[in-house]
Amino acid sequence: MSMMPVEPIFALALLAAPLPIVQIDDPTPISCLSAQEMREAIADGRVIQPAQASRHARNAAPGEVLRIRLCRQGDEYVYVITTLKRDGRVARVTLEGQSGKVATIR
Repeated sequence: MSMMPVEPIFALALLAAPLPIVQIDDPTPISCLSAQEMREAIADGRVIQPAQASRHARNAAPGEVLRIRLCRQGDEYVYVITTLKRDGRVARVTLEGQSGKVATIR
């Protein structure tokens, strides 16, 4: 009987359980947008395209992009992007929504 590696199971668990995100160094809580709100923000040009955000995140934390979320932190939009590195570690990259500048990597 073959056993499934732990990393893919962990990655799937991250996708299945959306949790609120709070940055330790920033007291402002983050709340993520619905799919419709995300489409509207992109269409209105308030944020960069998700494909651009994905490229910025992969440059900052190389690996496979598992999840992209557009969230609000105070009055600002941020992308929260989860990547799976080749060594099996998960990284969470937070980007400024308008510019795509990397804010944090965890």
